Amino acid sequence: MIRSSLQTQRWNHDLQHLRRSRNLKQYLQNIQLLIEPSSTRCEGAEEVPLLVMVSSPPSHLERRGAIRNTWAKHQPTIFFLGVDGTDRDQVLVDTYIEAKEYGDMVVLDFLEHYDNLTLKTALMLQWSRRRCPTVGALLKTDDDVFLNPWRLKEVLRTHENSPLIGYKLNDSKVHREEHSKWHLPHWLFPRDVIPEYLSGTSYILQGDYIDKILEASYKTPMINLEDVYFTYLVSRSALRLSLSHNRRLSPYKPWITTDCAFWGLASVHSVTPMEIMRAWEKIESLAWRIERGEEVCTYMRYFSSDIFLY
Repeated sequence: MIRSSLQTQRWNHDLQHLRRSRNLKQYLQNIQLLIEPSSTRCEGAEEVPLLVMVSSPPSHLERRGAIRNTWAKHQPTIFFLGVDGTDRDQVLVDTYIEAKEYGDMVVLDFLEHYDNLTLKTALMLQWSRRRCPTVGALLKTDDDVFLNPWRLKEVLRTHENSPLIGYKLNDSKVHREEHSKWHLPHWLFPRDVIPEYLSGTSYILQGDYIDKILEASYKTPMINLEDVYFTYLVSRSALRLSLSHNRRLSPYKPWITTDCAFWGLASVHSVTPMEIMRAWEKIESLAWRIERGEEVCTYMRYFSSDIFLY
């Protein structure tokens, strides 16, 4: 019954299945794994300090291609997909061919929908514990995000003892408008303000805490906004874990697109495949120059400040 309600959900914020059950574990038990890599970097001798898990609908082939050709070359990455489109069988055939070619995709039998991202993130965590249990940390992100592997290493070093790291939003007003992408009904979340949470565009979970977060999520009534659910309701409220703010994990992008503006950030949100490719050319060139001992971006601190983001 739960699975049926999920597969008929559309872009009209039909959240009625959550009136019947908000038991996350019960939902997950009804979702079948369709495709996964035969092997992962976690199974080799090489240590994996950070595994990136990218939420991506089946139709976003171009975005996945841009990521594979840029930052994913330097950063172990897995794409997580549900089932999308009216021609389900053809979608699965196309997805299987892509997964077979690249070996970096996990496909699960649930409807791709923004309101189902809580389920998708939980499935990411479950899969990581089964296939990459010793990974140092996980970064959850989306396929319209550009990542800077060099800055990510710096973020991890800065927050090596922090359970969760991301761009922290404080005292955010809840969106009650039904047409809003972030619509959160009063019956799901009675408070009008969210005290704190990490932006879902990109946040990091340290490996030692993933089991605890999963176990706590099974006991925490779920809501449709995955970042609010996992970083605030589960991690902060239920487990009392601290949320560490790092502005380099930005939910925005520079409006001055200089090479140093991108170099100063660990993540950039709302970028097109072409912007990902162009940004990668810029920061890869900078990384190469730095490795040669050159001094670059002496004005970087100024251009990577918040006033140059949108």
